[in-house]
Amino acid sequence: MVRLGKLGGRKKKEKSKTTSKTKGVDETKSTEVLVDGFELEAKLSITKRKLLSLLKQLPNVDIVDYKDGVAVIYVESRNIRKQPYLFSIIYLEKDKIRFLYTIPPKISPKKRRLEVLSYFLNMMSYLGDAYQVPLRELYLLLQEAIREMSEYVSLDYEQMYSMHDALKAQIEQLKREIETLRESNNTLARQNYELKMKLDELQVKYDKLKGLSDEALKNKIMEWISEHNGEIDIMEFSKLYNIHPTRVEEMLNLLVEAGFLEPK
Repeated sequence: MVRLGKLGGRKKKEKSKTTSKTKGVDETKSTEVLVDGFELEAKLSITKRKLLSLLKQLPNVDIVDYKDGVAVIYVESRNIRKQPYLFSIIYLEKDKIRFLYTIPPKISPKKRRLEVLSYFLNMMSYLGDAYQVPLRELYLLLQEAIREMSEYVSLDYEQMYSMHDALKAQIEQLKREIETLRESNNTLARQNYELKMKLDELQVKYDKLKGLSDEALKNKIMEWISEHNGEIDIMEFSKLYNIHPTRVEEMLNLLVEAGFLEPK
């Protein structure tokens, strides 16, 4: 009879350092993990000595002989203190086979169950005729595994499509933001061009106005008027001294207001 939880029987959360003994095997775990597993009815068809001899040929496993059977321990990884972290244990007894394995917090339980089931079936194929397992036991085990696989794959596709939809929405939002930034950039470019034109105009005016100081300009105007019988040709004067006519007119007005000149 197969006893299953979700492809496993009893499941428990082990925190800090927990020690449990199962049929002569001391299981010590120092990291926080989940433990899951399953059990099959099976009849051992060879002697325990032959079973041990067969198992000792397996690489990368530890074999423990205890009163009621044999335990095959496969350690996949260890924690920083070199203690088993990711591992599985197969208990081979006279009338049943039990399989326990750990599930670290960051690994999907469904994915982990599929991985260890593959390892377990490979182990059973290696044992060959050492055990007689009723077909219904294997059928139930495989049926549960297929159901788990279907749920796991479906979940992956759901997550994938959800991520796709989320990324698609983000892309659309970024496109809108890019278009807004492009419009803003065009507006700033126009404003920059207009400011540059105004700056050029002001630069021209400044260049035209710069040159003689006010005092020097006043003296030049007075000299010109004195040399030209009290008259001044503003345009000719401006060209001669490279001064904008507007500034010459403004200085003439100041001289008149100050009483230095008297208009005719």
